[in-house]
Amino acid sequence: MKVVITGGSRGIGRALVERFVKEGHMVCTCSRSEESLKALWEELQRTDRVMFKGCDVGNRLSAKDFINFCAKHMKEFDVLINNAGILGLRESIENYPEDVWEEVIRVNLNGVFYITKYAIPFMKSGGVIINFSSGAGKRPAPYWGAYAVSKFGIEGFSLLLAEELKNRDIKVYAFNPGATRTKMRADAYPHEDPNTLKPPEKVADFVLRLISLRPPSGSIDFYE
Repeated sequence: MKVVITGGSRGIGRALVERFVKEGHMVCTCSRSEESLKALWEELQRTDRVMFKGCDVGNRLSAKDFINFCAKHMKEFDVLINNAGILGLRESIENYPEDVWEEVIRVNLNGVFYITKYAIPFMKSGGVIINFSSGAGKRPAPYWGAYAVSKFGIEGFSLLLAEELKNRDIKVYAFNPGATRTKMRADAYPHEDPNTLKPPEKVADFVLRLISLRPPSGSIDFYE
């Protein structure tokens, strides 16, 4: 398979890159820090199955450059995984800083729109698009602010996109990975014991099974 993954330098994104490469697939990934991607590539023994480029997904020109970079190397994509995202602040709507709100929406929602819009022309029939969501995007989550709103947006965006791509047999999933041992989770719950959470590698395993099974498009939760 030929796979595009945003936010591949750490956490679940990194675990996904490592797992797809281990399975022999080609991966094109991005992060705001190209140096962190280069370090990952070095750890993967400079494999030619990984292409990487620095990208700010919430910047339309940067997003377009990244997708064109992937298309140049892979021609077409079997899988697109929109994983990149930021947390913002745990704060009430009344007190939420406007600049933080705008940045979270820019990255978490606009970024998924840009990357997906530019990737669709290169998606193969029978492909899969996975947009990372959250439990905070499925039910009221007080004090999760822009993050929760962005993930509600991802849920709606994914359902809309699934209908538009149905005739091309491209499955679209809004995917909630559940509580996972990542830096973002630690930032959101600083007093939580990370050892009680599943590792990113377990999420990566589930994602590969999801792609293999290709169930009907929709919202998928993984709470194991």
